[in-house]
Amino acid sequence: MSTAVTNSPEDKKENLKKIKEFHKGTLTELGVIDYSLLPKLAYKPSDKTELHVSFFYSEISKGQDVYLEFTDRNNVPEDPDRTLYLWKFNPHFEEEYEKTDPTPGTGHVRYLVPVDELKVIKRYSPEAMIRTIIETPKEFEFNLPNPDTDPPINEMTIRDLAAIMLGKPVSKKEWLNNIIKNK
Repeated sequence: MSTAVTNSPEDKKENLKKIKEFHKGTLTELGVIDYSLLPKLAYKPSDKTELHVSFFYSEISKGQDVYLEFTDRNNVPEDPDRTLYLWKFNPHFEEEYEKTDPTPGTGHVRYLVPVDELKVIKRYSPEAMIRTIIETPKEFEFNLPNPDTDPPINEMTIRDLAAIMLGKPVSKKEWLNNIIKNK
């Protein structure tokens, strides 16, 4: 999915700004106020068989969770689903994660975290995005056959029960489908 060819510091900053803006609504919806959101390259270190991300000490030593999206070196998203991940803060990160050799010149050490330790928070697949757009209305109206009474349970069909249990609007009763769609 990488489209950027340049790697100027300005481009990287602009791409980071776009990533933060993209995920802002989801994090707000989750009630996350003070957070760290980082673009990260997922890669296989030369001596490993599984994907890892690497964190600098300053990124994971603050005592807070870190949200991330997989990007290339220019902070351009690489995953078409724009998956948002969470690394739960681990106070034992210094002992539990393997460290890289210090980077020549800077001496920076990175901590290797296996990708399978990350929790998927949200996938923005085209299907999920369409579903979100359709389900956006928070307020809704529906009409029961008689608003003063609930319909008798003996009028419930197996299809109605399946609709309720699966949370899918497959009932032949439009009012029930509206409740399910807007829950």
